Amino acid sequence: MAELRWATARDIDRVLELVEAYHRQEGLRGHGRDRLRAVLEDLFDGNKRGRVLLATEDAEVIGYALVVRRPSFEWASDVAVIDEIFVLGKGREKGLGRRMISFVEEYAASEGLPAITLEVSVQNVSARGFYRAVGFTRMDREIYARTVNGPR
Repeated sequence: MAELRWATARDIDRVLELVEAYHRQEGLRGHGRDRLRAVLEDLFDGNKRGRVLLATEDAEVIGYALVVRRPSFEWASDVAVIDEIFVLGKGREKGLGRRMISFVEEYAASEGLPAITLEVSVQNVSARGFYRAVGFTRMDREIYARTVNGPR
């Protein structure tokens, strides 16, 4: 059975491999490894902005979740945000995703965070079904993003 634990700075290279695999799978914008490394190093530098959850099996990292905190007036508190969650094919269909969500929920409760939020592509039907199955409710909202390339 996979072990769940918070990543440390020693895990950066292992995390980066999975992040790159996830981004390729999802067709996300590819950033250079150095840029992603800088984001991870910032998280591991005692920063309370977020943490990376790792799932390992036989000393191999088979999944991760990036969990960040953000303030919310709607919740009148910080909330936990699962920014990314990914499990390699060999770890799927074994309840690992459920265990990872439960681990994040325990973290949120221990930190006094009243909610966990996440976003998912409307095309990712299997992920949407999974999130509903583990207790998430679809919010009637759209997410918009705008790339910032400097002063306007």
